[in-house]
Amino acid sequence: MDDKDKTAQSLHNHGVRFAKTRKKICHWLKRFFKHLPPIYLFLIFCIVMFIGGFLYFSEKISALQAPDPLVVADSIIVLTGGEKRLDAGLNLLAEGFGKRLLISGVNPATNRPTLIRVTHADPKLFECCVDLGHEALDTIGNAQESAKWLKRYHYKSAYIVTNDYHMPRALVELKRFTPDIALFPFPVNDVQEQDSIIRQFTQLRLTSSEYIKYIRVTLRHFLTMFSF
Repeated sequence: MDDKDKTAQSLHNHGVRFAKTRKKICHWLKRFFKHLPPIYLFLIFCIVMFIGGFLYFSEKISALQAPDPLVVADSIIVLTGGEKRLDAGLNLLAEGFGKRLLISGVNPATNRPTLIRVTHADPKLFECCVDLGHEALDTIGNAQESAKWLKRYHYKSAYIVTNDYHMPRALVELKRFTPDIALFPFPVNDVQEQDSIIRQFTQLRLTSSEYIKYIRVTLRHFLTMFSF
């Protein structure tokens, strides 16, 4: 038997062993699931769906990016929660990608001079074209506050600046209150830690928490659609 025949025989043997192993595993799984109570099957199904959904959600966040090239919108909305969000929104405004900027969810104790000092923004730009929203306490509040502001200025498009992990839920809430507005996501990442392990853990924690909130929001909207 030459080398070619030996290789073919070896591949055949591996294939046979793999087929037998797969058959045994399938047989074992059938027996395992056959004797499981329905409630356990349901729980396993829910766990698999939850993990699969989380992986999809994480991939969706990783794929988020601003329009390329950037388009000129009527306005810019920053959902407060991180310094990078403010910097990104103000840069868009300074570069002419929006006529006016709303910072939604600003702490009532925070005023305009404080934000100018923190962001090192041009005071003239801040005075002419930046509005502070103090009403919003959460993402739903951000959406309601943004909808009122957009209606006030008759804007039809807006950049939405927030963290990448927060963007999917923010867009769901915003589209609920602004169905006729063109929304352009501008995601940022506020995770500051330099150590890679700490950064990954922080990102995982934030993404997991946001995923659960996203499920809750999606279910709420789904139930609202079919409620009578």
